[in-house]
Amino acid sequence: MKTKIFISLVFFIFLAFASCITDDPVEAPFTKETFSGYVQKGPFISGSSVAISELDESLNQTGRSYFTTVTGNSGSFEQKQVELISNYVQLKADGYYFNEVSGKSSPGQLTLYALADISEVSSANVNVLTHIERSRVEYLVQQQGLSFAAAKTQAQQEVLALFDLELPGDATSESLNLTSNGILLAVSCILQGHLSTGDMSELMANIISDIRPDGTLDNPALGSQLIDNARLVSTAAIRQNLEKKYAEPGMGNVSIPDFETYVKQFMDETAYEPKTFITYPETGKYGLNILAEEVTSVKANDSIGHPVFLFHESGIARGDKSENYAKRGHVGLCGFTCT
Repeated sequence: MKTKIFISLVFFIFLAFASCITDDPVEAPFTKETFSGYVQKGPFISGSSVAISELDESLNQTGRSYFTTVTGNSGSFEQKQVELISNYVQLKADGYYFNEVSGKSSPGQLTLYALADISEVSSANVNVLTHIERSRVEYLVQQQGLSFAAAKTQAQQEVLALFDLELPGDATSESLNLTSNGILLAVSCILQGHLSTGDMSELMANIISDIRPDGTLDNPALGSQLIDNARLVSTAAIRQNLEKKYAEPGMGNVSIPDFETYVKQFMDETAYEPKTFITYPETGKYGLNILAEEVTSVKANDSIGHPVFLFHESGIARGDKSENYAKRGHVGLCGFTCT
């Protein structure tokens, strides 16, 4: 009896030992001495929160997280001594931001996300492109079995295609900065339009939900909102707002990139149908309104001495008065000729 017990004990010890030597080796952690980046819609303001969470290969959270805040008003953040085992992280930022369209800080808070492989880098940015692509990346990894790198590349291309844009070379959405990339700035402007923070957040949420399973925008109303936003913003005013913002102390000496080209490219090439149309009264406080659909010509004797409204660069009247007086044969910026 004792012999049988002894043999059984030896057998179980052997099984336990065999089990141990066949287990996968535990991966050694690696440490980022400093991990940093920018949170930008416009730039998030000082005090905005940033959470850095480790993800496994299936993009599930492992429970290891770090928390920091944006310092200064350029949207920058930094976290020291980030120790991870996995290469993948999710960044979640929450706070107020500078609205480049209105030129003011947002009245409400905005939450943005980013997914990144930081095995070879020590920085990653959070922006509207990283936010919109996130759910699509998760779907491609978890439902379609793609690698993280392949899913990121595909999702990024699909999101940019919504705006008829593409990034050059191997650029990644999380490496983009508003002050050096016109494509990111253009997309930020188009999403914002003249919407409130809440309405813009809802627009992005609806786009995210729509493109998650197939990478295409199937709801025409969402596309119409994007083209309406692009048509109604003044890119000149946006540039002025950003130049003024980045001229503030501590913001750095930066040049705002060419984003106007990409906004125009979207308006010229998109298949989305606009739904918001501007109508103008035939006459107003300052006389004849040459933007009114009914007005096809301006008579010199009716217009001389009276300020007229001229065509604004976005095609939308801003309410400014021109100091140019209409003369016979004069061709206004609006395209009308005085007769």
